[in-house]
This record gives sequence, structure tokens and C-alpha cells, in this order.
Amino acid sequence: MGSQLSQVVQTDIKKTSWRKEAFLTKEHRSVQPSSLPSTSRGSISTMSRGSIKSDPFTEETSSISARSDTSADSLIFDPNFGAIRPDLYPRKDAVLQQSSVEQSQGKLHIRIKYDFRTSDVLVHLIEAQELVVDRSRDPEGGFGDPYIRISMIPEVDERIRQSSVKRRTHNPFYNEYFKFPVTLDEVKERTLIFQVFDYDKFSRHKTMGEVSVDLGQVDVTNSVEMWCDIQKQSQHNDMGELLLSLSYLPTAERLTVVVLKAKELVMTAAGGSCDPYVRISLVVDGKKVKRKKTSVKRSTTSPVWNEALTFNISSDLLPKCNLEVTVLDHDLIGHGEFVGRCIIGPNRPDAEGKHWNDMLNNHRKSMAMWQHLYRR
Repeated sequence: MGSQLSQVVQTDIKKTSWRKEAFLTKEHRSVQPSSLPSTSRGSISTMSRGSIKSDPFTEETSSISARSDTSADSLIFDPNFGAIRPDLYPRKDAVLQQSSVEQSQGKLHIRIKYDFRTSDVLVHLIEAQELVVDRSRDPEGGFGDPYIRISMIPEVDERIRQSSVKRRTHNPFYNEYFKFPVTLDEVKERTLIFQVFDYDKFSRHKTMGEVSVDLGQVDVTNSVEMWCDIQKQSQHNDMGELLLSLSYLPTAERLTVVVLKAKELVMTAAGGSCDPYVRISLVVDGKKVKRKKTSVKRSTTSPVWNEALTFNISSDLLPKCNLEVTVLDHDLIGHGEFVGRCIIGPNRPDAEGKHWNDMLNNHRKSMAMWQHLYRR
């Protein structure tokens, strides 16, 4: 009888130990990150071209990739929440396609996300593909030297955000990150503009096309991956025209900009009125060093100013300068609503570059030219 009781007790102890081991295995055993699959359907298609550096998007993308290829019964390692079941969570690995009815100038691959901690819109510029290059600039191979300028309208600050230049390629891979400070309430009123340029050391940079992303149409509270058709800069982006006169006096090292007049300004105010003024910033090596503005003209879309704005700048810095010319609509609280912009400088495309170079080649003469204003 005693031996039977001893056997029963030993059996119960073994069962209890097995249950504890199973409990620890199910709930407390640590799951190593190395056990996760290395690829997934949710991962970016360009990963094979080189690993993407650590960035604010990485944490979310990693968990998405793990959820996409892991069975519903397995445990997922997540440093924030511990083990989770993927079948209880919605998938977030959809890729948005923004297509154009017009002929595409190539494809742009980007990711956008709102960072709640810093109140920034984060932009991951990944790559461009199949860029259409002007063969007259490279008759043999049809390659370009593309770079991309990113802006937000209405503007949030005075910084110029621009990618590096990729040499002799129509499939540039960037993997570069940018951020724009903007509150979440204002995000839906903003538009991101990606302008693709072909760099040329000896002549004007040529516009290859652009992409416009209306942030009111995408949910940036989660990471959004997009493939967008690159379009030619179309006329619907033309916000009017501005007549400017430029002159440079070498002896005084003085640059004079005369703001003459504007015509056919596109009104942005809800009430339909327009009280425009012009703000001009002198940009040297990408940094704004001086800013001046004209007076405000009331209730007109074709204002006349005839006002001269002067900037002191040495002649050796002129090749590194740009003039950022912005037309704004004045409001009662003293801030200006963005209307349109042009950037005049030695390496700018089309009329913007021609105007600057005409001034450099004709010292002491005033060179007047109409400039188109764009939403960028």
C-alpha cells in the first residue's frame, strides 16, 4: 500500500513538472529576433540592391514583414509588446500606386510617415526608375545625372531639401531621409512636391518631371509606401507670372532686384480676395542669408510694385547664389498664404537660369524677364 502511494506521488510530481515546463515554454520562453524570416511580401522591393539604413520607418517595417510570412500559431518577437498573434492584427503592407493618364517620365518610390514624437512628416526617398532622359544631353547612352528636390506647400520653413546627384543612370537609388515640421492638424492641408532634375555642371539643370502627393488623400499616421508616376511639369501648376529686373554692380558688390509687376495670380484665399506681396530670399550654398519683401497691394491679381530690393554680395559668391522669389497673399494676422514661387540662379532650368546668366554677362545693365510662378 505504501509503495503504491509513493508511485502515485511521483507520478503527480512528474505531471506537475511537465505542466510547468509547458507553461514556461508557452508564455515565458524568450523568442530571439534571429528566428524571424529574412524576407517578406511586405518588405521594400529594392532591398536586394542594398540594405536600408536604420531609420524611423524600420521598426514598423520589421514588424510588418514578420507578420506577413509567419503562421498564425507562431510567436512573434516584438520588443515593445512581447509575443503577439499576427491573425489578430490588420495587415499594413499595402503599396499605393499613384498613376497618371499622361505619358510617364519614370517612377518614383517613396515612403511617408507622421512622427508623433517630434511632430514631423518623415519622407523616405528610396529610388526612381526608368527616368526619361533628354538624349541631346547624352547622345551615346541616354543617361542623366538625376537629383530630386523635395518641398512642401504651403511651406513650413525656409530650408531647401535636396537629394544627392546620382551619376549616369536612369534608375537612381537614393535611400535618403527628410523631415518637415508640421502639426498633425495641418498635415491634410499640405502637399509634397518632388521635382526631378538632370544635373549639368556646364549648363542649366533640366527639369525631368515632378510628383505631387496630396497629404489629405493618404493616411500618414501609418507608414505609407508609394510608387508614383513622374509627370512633366504641367501648366495647371502655373500660379501666374512675375516681371523682375536683375542687375549687378561689381564695384559696389551690389545685386539689385526690381519687382515690377505680376499678372494672372491664382487666388488662394477662400473669400476670393488677393492682397499680394513679394518676398525675396538670397540663398548662398543652400543657406538663406538675407530676406526682403515688397509692400502689400490690395484686392488685385495683377499688382504693380516698381520696388527695388538690394543685396550686398561679393562677385566670387555669385556662382553659388540663388534668389528664391515667393508671392504671398497677406492676411489679417500678419502671415502670408503661399501663392507661387520661382527660384532664379546659375544652375536653374529654363528661364530661371537664363535670367541669372544674362545678368552675369551684362554687368551694370538691368535685365528684365517674366518668370512663371509654381506651386512648389
